[in-house]
Amino acid sequence: MFLLKLKYLIPLAVLAALLATLGTYSYLQNQKTSLQKKEEMVRTVLIAKVNLPVGTRLDETMLQVKEYPPELTPAGSFSQITDLVGRVTKTEIYAGEVVLESRLAAQGSSSGFAAAIPAGMRAMTVAVNVVSGVSGFILPHARVDVLATVSATGDKEESTTTTILENIEVLAVDQTVDTKDNEPITVKSVTLLVTPEQAEKLALGSYEGKLQLVLRNTADQAEATPSGVRLKELINKNKPVQPPPQPRVPRTEAAPAPAVQPQPVQEPPKQVIEVYRSNVRSEVILDEGTAKESKPQKP
Repeated sequence: MFLLKLKYLIPLAVLAALLATLGTYSYLQNQKTSLQKKEEMVRTVLIAKVNLPVGTRLDETMLQVKEYPPELTPAGSFSQITDLVGRVTKTEIYAGEVVLESRLAAQGSSSGFAAAIPAGMRAMTVAVNVVSGVSGFILPHARVDVLATVSATGDKEESTTTTILENIEVLAVDQTVDTKDNEPITVKSVTLLVTPEQAEKLALGSYEGKLQLVLRNTADQAEATPSGVRLKELINKNKPVQPPPQPRVPRTEAAPAPAVQPQPVQEPPKQVIEVYRSNVRSEVILDEGTAKESKPQKP
């Protein structure tokens, strides 16, 4: 009886081992498939672990990994820490924010405020007061227009105000490059992001006249291109100023032509024929078809 049971026990044990092996293999395959699906459903994205001010050079201690669904992964994000080590921030990045390529300076940029200046652009500082600085409401990353008022040396009414720059980004106000609120800031200088050509206009405008900043909506990208205004136009209630009259040039009348004196009619010369008859000389005068002979004259 025991041998009979042993005869069936060994095959049952082998069958149980095979079933256990198949079950384990199936479980491991399911786990592998689940992990692969999970990897396909999420992507790793690097975020800031701490607040990163402008000009910060990144290292591993400032970054951490976070998983995002593929459809929610921001464009320009990074998944490898080695891609970010040594890069410099050009705008402030707060803790928990995704580190994007657009928030970083170009490869090889130095740390500090200079990293916030894009290639081909320049940072130029101009002096402002409470009035020209729009009562302190001009903050970093705001957009402004720049007006220049130039006084005429000869005629004060010819003084002009012209918009020399439009839609210019403010990089910093005084020493502040970023703000966490929109509270007004009383400043004495504003640093603007301009091209080299715009920097020349800004320098000339600040040297020859007074600058005024005009705050604009950051979403407004349209150019107004105003033509400027003269003091004379304001005095005349914004009516277009007529050009000054041209001095009248006295008209010189042509001298009268000299009167033509009538020339006396000259009678045609008379034809005279000398006639000799026996040593007696006489003249025959032909006048208008008639002949008249003079008295004979002896030699």
